[in-house]
Amino acid sequence: MSTLDDLQRYLDNPLPADVAERSLLSGSMGESPSKYSRSPAMWNAAFREIGLDAVHMPFDVRPENLAGFVDAARAYPGFMGSNVTVPHKLAIMPLLDEIDPIAREIGAVNTFMQTADGRLVGFNTDADGLIASMLRTLPGESEPFLPTLSGKRVLLLGAGGAGRASAFALAKQVSDGSLLLTNRSLERAEELAKQAAVATGAKVTATAQELALDVVWSMDVIVNASTVGQSGMRRLGNGEATSLEAFSSLAPAAPAVVPEGDGGASFWREWFAASFKAIAENNARSAAAIAMCKPDAAFVDAVYSPDETVLLRQARLSGRKTLNGKGMLVMQAAFSFVNRMTRRHLQAAGHDPDALYDRVVEVMAAGF
Repeated sequence: MSTLDDLQRYLDNPLPADVAERSLLSGSMGESPSKYSRSPAMWNAAFREIGLDAVHMPFDVRPENLAGFVDAARAYPGFMGSNVTVPHKLAIMPLLDEIDPIAREIGAVNTFMQTADGRLVGFNTDADGLIASMLRTLPGESEPFLPTLSGKRVLLLGAGGAGRASAFALAKQVSDGSLLLTNRSLERAEELAKQAAVATGAKVTATAQELALDVVWSMDVIVNASTVGQSGMRRLGNGEATSLEAFSSLAPAAPAVVPEGDGGASFWREWFAASFKAIAENNARSAAAIAMCKPDAAFVDAVYSPDETVLLRQARLSGRKTLNGKGMLVMQAAFSFVNRMTRRHLQAAGHDPDALYDRVVEVMAAGF
């Protein structure tokens, strides 16, 4: 059995002492979710709505602390599980006892739960969240973002953890359309394209990022599943850091790497001065490519912090439809709440989890 202090040993962010007073604990695990994640607000709003004595916390876990934290969390009384984000979606897999077949096929885990007998089981709900956010009517909206993906030509940016989930999900939806993948590493995109094509039977191909800029004009839907555009500083180890926030995911991004220092204004001044030329080039190439797109082309970004990435801002200003990652996060969180991490605890409290889904979606969207 572990304690709150045992968990804290592996975290960069402090956990409040009153966490130990709650019967149940879940969280969002990543490099620094305490600085940007909306998940704690969403999950805690749902816990309050349902009346469950539980709390959801951000877990800032460095890669070298991942295994130790998972062991400590497993032994913590009332631990339900955790969402998993950058950069741990692949690294978490060997540390779990079981991987759901869909997550195994995708090759990445974005959430895991603890079973009644203490086993940790990994899942991937990114795919469910992405498709639901695009094709279902979200809270506050009168109609879906898109009526269908069938027959569409879709460009997917990124082949990492979220990119892998998105590739399989989109390939299953395009029917007689097509899916084109691009990534900083062409080899990685090509491998993913082959896997998604074999698994779904869809037309899935890959191309270099430079070449993707030349064909974006022919695309119906452009989806970013990379971390380019995400807010904040990214620590790289050895006292160095960078940021991807000022870049569009549509064009090659080459941010400068500088000493992280205290992560304050001095870091940003040095980083911006060193990255200015790269930012200007990236933004200009992205804007030029978007200007060539079809007037009814739709842009989707899995990133939800900031609310509007450079990609989405340029697309909106050009008159195209845009959708940020809020809906994807809400939909996948609600799915995990009802069907994965919290399900057995809801049942133990006398709830019918399936009957709670729409209510949880509404509450999480309001708490975002």
